[in-house]
Amino acid sequence: MHPSTPEIRALYVAHQGWLRGWLSGRLRCGFAASDLTHDTFVNLMEQPELPTLRQPRAFLQVVASRLMINRFHRMTVEAEVLRAVAMTSEGDLAPSAEEQASQRQMLGQVLAMLAHELDEKSRTAFVLARVDGQSYREIATRLGVSETRVKQYLAKVLLHCHGRMTAATSPSSQSAT
Repeated sequence: MHPSTPEIRALYVAHQGWLRGWLSGRLRCGFAASDLTHDTFVNLMEQPELPTLRQPRAFLQVVASRLMINRFHRMTVEAEVLRAVAMTSEGDLAPSAEEQASQRQMLGQVLAMLAHELDEKSRTAFVLARVDGQSYREIATRLGVSETRVKQYLAKVLLHCHGRMTAATSPSSQSAT
């Protein structure tokens, strides 16, 4: 049985302020703490059944801690992907016309992939950042989310693209063709 809205609402009203404060102390960022607080309760709503909670704060800490770990892993992967992109583009001060055409073609392929494989907000954040050159703050305002959430959307896109590129260039995928 899916957890009922009144159960989640009561848990939220009683503990969301405390959870946000607890996360804020660990993350040192109010926006990130608010995002993870929200994600914690969304996670609970997505569960098939809410367990009987004798210590709701301890339970919320465990759920939020797991989400926080996942967030740090995504941030680490995003940093690695961005570092790899920066390393490959170093020294490319003035790309040739052929390189520019190749980059446009690759961007077109990436955008086509994104249109079919990712959610709308992640897709939009990527296009606004990489094509339109908007800042995280501008994108956050446009999408009605925090800058941290924008970074998470971009990390999701980069992870997805990295996974696709890795699959396309792995020896097992090349021998199958």
